Amino acid sequence: MAQRSTDHVSADEEDGYRAQVARYPRLSSDEEAQLLATRGASRDQANQRLIEHNLYLVYEAARARKSSGVSFGDLFQEGTVGLISAVEHYQQPGPDFAATLRQAIVATMDDVVGQTAEARKNDQAFASATQLLEAAQRLLTERLGHPATPAELARLLHWEEARVNLVLGLLGEARTLHDQELLDYLENLEDIDDLDGEL
Repeated sequence: MAQRSTDHVSADEEDGYRAQVARYPRLSSDEEAQLLATRGASRDQANQRLIEHNLYLVYEAARARKSSGVSFGDLFQEGTVGLISAVEHYQQPGPDFAATLRQAIVATMDDVVGQTAEARKNDQAFASATQLLEAAQRLLTERLGHPATPAELARLLHWEEARVNLVLGLLGEARTLHDQELLDYLENLEDIDDLDGEL
């Protein structure tokens, strides 16, 4: 149910960008060449037209990355940044104009896709580490009758003590900042007995 709702929002967003792009039909070769040859005070206006009428390239690249985990809107905005930069820095004579634009658009989109994937991976790793550390703290406190020290936690988890201290520090900061999402996640830890069996 939630997935269908997300898909609906995504489709609406995509339709909005499609409508935006449709307002700017593709330029003919002659129109493009004339705009690229513009110099002086009219150059900014020519660039603006080149950007607007090549937004379809951004739309196509965003559609090709719909399953990347980045919202269509974010992809479109990042691709537009690449498009603007490519248009403003293009010099004649030079490589094929459309190919240059596509390359810049794809590079900026793929960069944000990569950054998002890396951030998600780091978030998952941190969530797993905090989950395990919290469970280990509870287990050792129960076994030892006193709060577990970082050294004791490190021995139990087979971690470097520096890693224990790092995760404890980040966890403390999250609690201080009332990161409700993280705290809610930690409240859903698996039963301590399950962890005891794994350790």
